[in-house]
Amino acid sequence: MNVALIVAALVVLAVLSAMVGMYYWLGWTRDVEKRLAASFAPAESEVRRGRLQDQVNQRISRFAMGARLERQLEAADSQFTAAEYIMLRIGLTLLFFLVGWVIVRHPIGGLTLSLVGWMLPGFYLRRRQSKRAKEFADQLPDMLSMLVGSLRAGYGLLHALSVIEDEMPEPMSTEFGRVIRETALGYSLGEALDHLVERIDNDDLALIVTTIHIQNEVGGNLADVLETISKTIRDRIQLKGEIRAMTAQQRATGSILSGLPFAVGVLLMLINPEYMLGIFQPGWPLLIPAGAVVMIILGNIIMRMVTRIDV
Repeated sequence: MNVALIVAALVVLAVLSAMVGMYYWLGWTRDVEKRLAASFAPAESEVRRGRLQDQVNQRISRFAMGARLERQLEAADSQFTAAEYIMLRIGLTLLFFLVGWVIVRHPIGGLTLSLVGWMLPGFYLRRRQSKRAKEFADQLPDMLSMLVGSLRAGYGLLHALSVIEDEMPEPMSTEFGRVIRETALGYSLGEALDHLVERIDNDDLALIVTTIHIQNEVGGNLADVLETISKTIRDRIQLKGEIRAMTAQQRATGSILSGLPFAVGVLLMLINPEYMLGIFQPGWPLLIPAGAVVMIILGNIIMRMVTRIDV
């Protein structure tokens, strides 16, 4: 093992150790620890660390990227703060860089795997966010039916929303639980529902909230309007399911064709590093992998545009 690899390993370990130490110093505990700590009076050091944590998160949220990241974490119902998420991405990037350098015995291998380490948290976050949004959309018709039934039974709108919190499964119950808690903290019901629309990017939900706003301003039979919207949403969900079934083969083909070159490249890098490193030499050979990556990305975007049908 050469000196450069040893130095790189020590640097990566030092950075990871510093990040772990900062994690515990800022007092980012999980839910169980928070519930246990709530039973005791907070010590001065805990209060100081909590303030430091708030300062870090506030500084990150000042940037447009930080505010957008916080909204994405809320939409995915993640327990991570923006600062924790950024630390996780940096830590995985450094760790994968070290692993790739050790396996391939060349910095190019480390750089290749470091890209994987950087993209993994983002892929997981988007996957969790899209899965949660789909589950929420699938539950919308049942939620509307329950809301209409509660309104016709004589409940007020806020009481009807609390019934949804108690009776509906995740993620519907969690999101409307947030709405109820925000109204208890002083927000108006309209503001709490607007916050729900910001967390959940769903056109049908935006239509429902707009309908509630209009009913609050001009009056009318909210139950009948919501029942009509519920029927429309059910028909739209059925049509979307049919479209996804008809385009499943094309979407799978696009994903396989886009991921296959990268998988083959990583496999060849592990089997015969000298062979793959030939295209990473300084000069014009670098245009070969760069052009290939650009064309693969463009091809994937075009295939997704072809198979995306708005309803």
